[in-house]
Amino acid sequence: MIDRPATTSTLLTVASGQNFATSLVPTAVGNATKVFDVDSSATDTSISGAYVDEIFLRYTKRVLEKIDAKTATTGTYSATSTTITVTISAGHNAQVGQKVFLDITSRSSGTDPIDQAVTVTAVTPTTFTAAIPSISGTITGNVDCYLPIDICFYLVNVGTVSNTNQFFPLFVASVPSTYDNANYSLTINEELPLINHPVVQAGTNFDSANSRVSPKTRGLMLKRGQALYAAVSGSAALTNGFYVGVQGGYY
Repeated sequence: MIDRPATTSTLLTVASGQNFATSLVPTAVGNATKVFDVDSSATDTSISGAYVDEIFLRYTKRVLEKIDAKTATTGTYSATSTTITVTISAGHNAQVGQKVFLDITSRSSGTDPIDQAVTVTAVTPTTFTAAIPSISGTITGNVDCYLPIDICFYLVNVGTVSNTNQFFPLFVASVPSTYDNANYSLTINEELPLINHPVVQAGTNFDSANSRVSPKTRGLMLKRGQALYAAVSGSAALTNGFYVGVQGGYY
């Protein structure tokens, strides 16, 4: 089906203008970046559409501990035994199972806990809990949190965007701000939607050893005249951005 390979890489720093907890739609036309174009200008009559089978994110620099794409969010913490609870009064976007890097800026006693990446085990709108190495007593203090970066991808059906209602949210990729996510595949992390590929592929479904249904793949089918845009949650642009790589082909 694919006869013309399509590979692009676009630097994304632009924020949508509001937190995704409020709305996924950008607040202004310029608050999203085009990352893939299927002849939205309608000038290439040799193609009918495009197939995208991978979108990957590459942080703009190499990091050893944390992704500092945004200024850290300040909060307080209370650590007891093997549990730490972080409170962020303005709210957070961390989900159970995600990693968050904690930069401890003050402590009530001793030298523990230390700066580290923790895995979230429970959340409320203003707190999250995680496991830490065992400590004695209870230690409280202040902490800078490197929270996940939320990136929404939009489908646009026009060549020139003139209104924010022309952005149609498809999915949100939530990238934990730890060093192991400096390269982040939306296919491997199952952020891309499942599609029915025109040609049945050999093998099993995602996360399935033995499948009883037709194998699925992840990606997007786009028609000529459409484009993909992306924006980061929040009102402030990223201090350091992500290169958004798109791989697929035209047909």
